[in-house]
Amino acid sequence: MRRNHERLQVSASRQAFTLVEMLIVSAIIVILITLTLVATNMATNSAKEAKTRSTIQKLDTAMQQIFEAYDDKFRIIQNKVNRDYPALDEELRQKIATHFIRDTMRMEMPQSWAEIYDSTNPDHRLSPIPITLGGNPYFVDATPVFEYYWNEYERVKNKKPSRAALLFLIIQNLNPEALEAFHGSEIQYDGDTGLFEFVDAWGNPIHFLRWAPAFPGSDLQPDVLALAGYVPKTDRAQNENWWKTPGASLSDAMEQASQDYPDVLDLFGTQDGSPRWFLYPLIYSAGPDGKYDITSEQVDGDDKPVSPKVGADGILDPFAFPYGMPGDFSGNGKLNHFDNIHNHRLNKSF
Repeated sequence: MRRNHERLQVSASRQAFTLVEMLIVSAIIVILITLTLVATNMATNSAKEAKTRSTIQKLDTAMQQIFEAYDDKFRIIQNKVNRDYPALDEELRQKIATHFIRDTMRMEMPQSWAEIYDSTNPDHRLSPIPITLGGNPYFVDATPVFEYYWNEYERVKNKKPSRAALLFLIIQNLNPEALEAFHGSEIQYDGDTGLFEFVDAWGNPIHFLRWAPAFPGSDLQPDVLALAGYVPKTDRAQNENWWKTPGASLSDAMEQASQDYPDVLDLFGTQDGSPRWFLYPLIYSAGPDGKYDITSEQVDGDDKPVSPKVGADGILDPFAFPYGMPGDFSGNGKLNHFDNIHNHRLNKSF
């Protein structure tokens, strides 16, 4: 009897120990599964970031080719202005030519549907923007590409088309050969509007700003915000006022940017007190969190650029608004844009 009792005690002891072992093993399994899921998620995101960078790299190459073509167009416009307005001094002719090429770029590379539709016009079509110098208006001719965009707008205006679709239309019209480099997973069809969009690896549309003068952290154009020591405010109006009424720090930063990266389209910018520097188009993905934290301008709670902006004498001015300035903040007041993926720094996130 005593031996049987001892055996029962040993058996019970071993059973209790086995339960502890099972709990420990279960905990280890849970930890390993969690680590595996985290590692898998990180690897998946890393692969998607690499794929998105590849897509943006191809878009950047296509856009470079388009901008190179504008160099030739600018020379043609300069020659035409010099021939048509020989009585004007060199600075005025330069201003006219600069306005003409920028208005051509605005018509051929719209960054929002607001650059095609004009609610103040009787026919709602945004026409070429006149530049007025000495009381005389000067117009550039509307381009056939703009007519195509207008027709597309008329077709989809009641279907809330995304402005991201304009990037596809730009490549399709100005550099169609570049489309051959893209795979089907990089292009998305919107069945509601019948428009195509370039998308990142998360399936979100890739956005485009033709000019982003206030874009920080760039390898392609001056980081004026960093030069001025400015941290964007949560209040967008404060950012815009700071930009439009520059103090000493911003003025110095603009002047330095103009000297280091002069704007080839505006040779007289620094002479009339309005510093200008080279601008490069911004192509960007929301990144893994799906939030477009590189903002342009808020309209009715939606983030989309409203343009065109004009400066003195009605001259189309890409520097008038701080396009490209980060504007989405977390609850602790810190900027939220660091995971956006863009062509101004392709080797790493913002």
